[in-house]
Amino acid sequence: MINKKLMAAAMLATFAAGTQADILGATAGAYQWKQSWEGDVQSGPDAIDMNDDLGYDDETGTSIYIALEHPIPVLPNIRLQRTDLDISERNNLSRSFTFEGDVYTAADTVDSTTDLTHTDATFYYEVLDNWVNLDVGLTVRMFDGEVRLATTGREGSIELDAPVPMLYGNARFNLPLTGLYAQAVGNVISFGDNSVTDMAVGLGYEVAIVSLEVGYRNFDVSLEDDDEEASVTVDGIYFGVNIDI
Repeated sequence: MINKKLMAAAMLATFAAGTQADILGATAGAYQWKQSWEGDVQSGPDAIDMNDDLGYDDETGTSIYIALEHPIPVLPNIRLQRTDLDISERNNLSRSFTFEGDVYTAADTVDSTTDLTHTDATFYYEVLDNWVNLDVGLTVRMFDGEVRLATTGREGSIELDAPVPMLYGNARFNLPLTGLYAQAVGNVISFGDNSVTDMAVGLGYEVAIVSLEVGYRNFDVSLEDDDEEASVTVDGIYFGVNIDI
C-alpha cells in the first residue's frame, strides 16, 4: 500500500512538473558588442561627420534580454531587450560648422556624445518550432538618448527619445545531434525619409540549457525632422551567452 502511494505521488509530481514546463518557458541572454561608429548628424546648414569632425572610432556596448513564452495561442509571447549604444569623444576641430544655432570654429576643442541606447518590447508569435524555429511579431523600440556637442561657452543637443514601431523576425536553424545552430534576428521599419534597420546573424553551440554565441550585428538609422538629420551606422562582432529554461 505504501509503495502504491509513493508511486502515485511520484507520478503526480512528474505530471505537475511537465505541466508547469508547458505553461511558461523563459530564455535570457547577455552580449558584449564591439561597435564601430560612422555617419553624420545635422542641426542647421552643416552635416557633421562623426569620424572626421568628432573623432569617433570604436566602442564596446552590452545588450541583455529576456523572453517569456506560454501556450495560449491568441496571446503573443514577449521579449524585453536593453542595448547600450553610446559613444563620447573629445576632438580638436579642423573646420568650422554650425550646430543648433551655434558656430563651432576650427581649432575648438569639442566634447560630444551620441547616445542611441534603446529598450525593446517585442510581442511575437512562434510560427515554427522544430529544427527550424521562426518567430514573427512587432517591436516597440524606445530610444533614450541624444546627440550633444559642447565647447567653451556653447552647447547644443538633439533629443532622441521617441518610440519606434518595428517589424520583428527571429529565425534559428538547429543542426540535429550536434548542439550547433545558426540564428538571424531582425527589426526593421521604413517610413518616408526615415528608417531603422537592426540585423544580427550568429553561430552558437548549446549544451543542456546554456549556449555560447558569436556573430555580427549591424544597426543603421536614418532620421529627418525639419532641419535636424541623423544618418548613423554602428556595426561589429558580438559575443554572448544564453540560458534556456
